[in-house]
Amino acid sequence: MLFNELETMLNRLVKTPLKNQISVDFDHRKKIFRLSAVIYRTHAKIPSNLENYIKAREGMAFRPHKTSYEIKDSTVHLVQELPFRWGFQPALRSHAVEFWRLAKRCHSMLSEIASE
Repeated sequence: MLFNELETMLNRLVKTPLKNQISVDFDHRKKIFRLSAVIYRTHAKIPSNLENYIKAREGMAFRPHKTSYEIKDSTVHLVQELPFRWGFQPALRSHAVEFWRLAKRCHSMLSEIASE
């Protein structure tokens, strides 16, 4: 029993999004920064209940900013679009840290949904 719990904890730690796995892109036409991180990955097909959860939210965005899920191959990405304004604006680093924290919470939520 203890070994199974330890193995589950280690698997969750290994699969948790890392700060250095966040990609940051800039779209100069839309004037947005696009943050993206893999929050769920599997070698097999994504579980159907998780896929249904993601597809039910397709085309929808939630706060903060414009945040959504994307499915690519056998991975689920969390994507966030930050508006860019000329002049003073909050540091991108603080947005990236908050995005990483959100990605960790979404990762644990999606892992629970997939395990059901």
